[in-house]
Amino acid sequence: MKEIVGNKKVQMKPFRAWHYQSKKVDIERVIAPPYDIISENRVKELHERDPYNVIRLILGQAKPEDVKRKSKYQAANKFLTDWTRNGILTQEKKTGFYLHEMSFRHPFRNQTLSRLAVYALLKLEPFDRKTVFRHEHTHALPKEDRGKLLRHTQANFSPIFSVYEDATDTLDQVHAGCGSRKPLFDFSDDESTHHKVWLLSESSEVTQVTRTLEGKSIFIADGHHRYETALHYAMEKNSGEKTKGEHSWDYVLSSLVRITDPGLLMLPIHRVILNSVPFDRERVLTGLKKHFILHPVSRSVLERISSGSIAEGFGLALSGEEYYSLELKDQTTARQAMLPDKSKTWYDLDVNVVTHLVLEPLFGLRDRALERNVFYTPSVEDVLNALKQNRSCCSIVIRPMRVGTVKMMCEAGELMPQKSTYFYPKFPSGLLMYRH
Repeated sequence: MKEIVGNKKVQMKPFRAWHYQSKKVDIERVIAPPYDIISENRVKELHERDPYNVIRLILGQAKPEDVKRKSKYQAANKFLTDWTRNGILTQEKKTGFYLHEMSFRHPFRNQTLSRLAVYALLKLEPFDRKTVFRHEHTHALPKEDRGKLLRHTQANFSPIFSVYEDATDTLDQVHAGCGSRKPLFDFSDDESTHHKVWLLSESSEVTQVTRTLEGKSIFIADGHHRYETALHYAMEKNSGEKTKGEHSWDYVLSSLVRITDPGLLMLPIHRVILNSVPFDRERVLTGLKKHFILHPVSRSVLERISSGSIAEGFGLALSGEEYYSLELKDQTTARQAMLPDKSKTWYDLDVNVVTHLVLEPLFGLRDRALERNVFYTPSVEDVLNALKQNRSCCSIVIRPMRVGTVKMMCEAGELMPQKSTYFYPKFPSGLLMYRH
């Protein structure tokens, strides 16, 4: 069997995944969403759901300030060691790729969709080598947190969500060949998304997937912090490593989806400014009028902005059911107030306009202050609930971005703010894992 896929563009390889032993646990009870979209209440619920839930590995019950301590990371490693010893976690005997089918309801439409992904180990490369492309800035605190977890456990508990271009229907052909085969996993999660996972270990399957991935550029959709953390960890390890050649830590677990897959959805990701930020309504509205025309609107218009059915502008939601749509007065003046020497596409993106003309100048929200004081959600309902519950003073509702726009930003090397995209549905944590 050919073990490594590689050329000037990308290096990948099949692997022996670690996963839960289905005879000892119910997989739907032990997986969890990605660590960065789990609310505090959800963390507690997942801890209580099952003693073997992966939440104990990815996000132990601790406060943000506990990042400075080692306790929760040491606990994660102990759980990992104990579960391995007790047979709760097992390693697949055969080397291969993994095909993951997700069938789900569109969150805003009466439509059922499906998406195919292949799991592989992706060679970690610096972004300047142009094999793996990013589109978002990252923040220090999440990288510090994920870095400590990686150093203690030496494991990936969820994949880097990546996309690639492919003019063929190779994954569809591979999927058709799995029809009569019993999946490794077959279950529905809390969101009623149905999952099927097959091991692709036959030589013909490995060759077929290998040829599909050869020569492809890889674009990170979700997982920028974890990718950068894994890259820095590998560089640290290699700097002190006397043995030349490749090592297990030079790769990261990745799930790859064809960029034209009809089940590859991008939702908007709204900015909820928390009440920890001083808020002066009149000062903010006056400040906005420097660059925007404010149009009073109803809640339904915010919903239309969020769904992408309104072509221009973004929404503003204040407490007391006070809503506006914001229209730029003059693009030239607006661009002069933003970062210089960017492309038209970059200047036109809602996330960049909001960051540089609203969050930074009117609220002083940048870097660590942004991490601490802004909550991100794709749901207008969440936005309005935060206002009603007095958890938020002000929220920004933006339009969804196109996948092709993300690819353009990646190739141009123009980064967007953190949490600019929300690919849906997310890949669960704990389904397939990789250990160094």
